[in-house]
Amino acid sequence: MDLNNISLFNIAGKEFAYLTERQKVIAANIANANTPGYLAKDLEKPKFADELKSTVSLRMTHEKHMSGLPTSGFSTKVYTPKPDMALTIDGNGVIIEDQLNKMSETKGDYNRLITIYTQFKNMLSTANTQVNS
Repeated sequence: MDLNNISLFNIAGKEFAYLTERQKVIAANIANANTPGYLAKDLEKPKFADELKSTVSLRMTHEKHMSGLPTSGFSTKVYTPKPDMALTIDGNGVIIEDQLNKMSETKGDYNRLITIYTQFKNMLSTANTQVNS
């Protein structure tokens, strides 16, 4: 059974790819903390609701049930956020503490996703063994 054919695993795979790329961007920011003129970069967060809407058909039973969902597409664009603090004398905009906080946040998201992925895989495995016995 190919787990990528199941929409939840497909979406999880994309989220894993996003988190991996975000860690690379954050690592590059930390590596350039002393580079003159370097501004910290980040990766746009994918819109999970839009990805879910494109892979799973949802049906609205009432006009207000689905209001409030974001409308932009799934993207992972690297961008340079506007610095919210003064740059150093050499024009560097990397604040190590902020980057470490982002790294910790990404690690937490990764761990959460691994837990969901593992639980769903175990549920499928349990269902499959009960069907085959």
